[in-house]
Amino acid sequence: MKTVPVAPVATAATGVGETSFTANWDAFTGATYYLLDVSTSPSFSSFVLQDEFTTSTSYVVIGLTASTTYYYRVRANVGVDPDAQAFFDRVTTAGGTLSATEQTATNQLVLDMKAAGIWTKMKAIYPMVGASAAACAQNLKSSSFTGTFTSGWTFASTGVTPNGTNAYMDTGVNLNTMNSISDMSYGYYCRTNNTSNGSFGWGAPTSLSPFNEFWIRYTDGQKYGYISDAANDGGAVSDCRGFNAMSRTGLTTKFIQLKSTIVTYTSLATGTLASRNFIFARGGQGYENRENALGFIGNGITSTQMSNFNTSVEAFQTTLSRNV
Repeated sequence: MKTVPVAPVATAATGVGETSFTANWDAFTGATYYLLDVSTSPSFSSFVLQDEFTTSTSYVVIGLTASTTYYYRVRANVGVDPDAQAFFDRVTTAGGTLSATEQTATNQLVLDMKAAGIWTKMKAIYPMVGASAAACAQNLKSSSFTGTFTSGWTFASTGVTPNGTNAYMDTGVNLNTMNSISDMSYGYYCRTNNTSNGSFGWGAPTSLSPFNEFWIRYTDGQKYGYISDAANDGGAVSDCRGFNAMSRTGLTTKFIQLKSTIVTYTSLATGTLASRNFIFARGGQGYENRENALGFIGNGITSTQMSNFNTSVEAFQTTLSRNV
């Protein structure tokens, strides 16, 4: 599948004000999204907006200069998103394969994340598709942070399962250089429960204190989260299958647990970030044994964005018939 850009028909602007207007265009059959350019030059030799992503057939352009003439043009994409295609190419180069359904679901996940303003905040997204280490190690966001799996993993179309003893995936993400304490998010999508070990999403390679892990422990009926500060009790939980995530913006950490329930609490401002992050192992203190079907890490995502991301991930898993 390759991207095929085409030009839909632009129509007259509406809502024209001193510093804003709404650009409009006709829907193009088969379009997955549109890219809008705005310029003060009819030849588009310079840009006010360039390749502005939208799935709508209109876009409100703001922050303009009064008494100035603006021009706009739009292109439609009727194929695969370029970032999704780059991911597919990386999987193939690594020796992995993806089914048509996996490609369709992954492409739509990228489009949904871009439409919700989440894509730019991501450092790494591991959709865990392809049922092989070569495919599941690939970062959907970019060629950086390709994962490295240890031994002890099982790969299937429904996700990846570590042995719970010594298996983990090293992401290569260095939080000291990629994130600040008050601007980070991470999470995962799990498909099975674990009643013996507690449940670990992201962890550090050594036993740091305080930790910067996100994990869920439900053998004692509580869930906890760390982003470089003391544990925070999120309340009782008996089933942690589904989308689990934590995001910290400023001094506030937001828990997303059990798909859509959001618990908010205030975190400490100090702490130490890990130099490396693993998936499904917690700083040498425990290992995961549940099946997982997505992992991600990025900069601080707002509660609204995280809720939208949850919706996108649920749709992604549903397309792949592995939602819980």
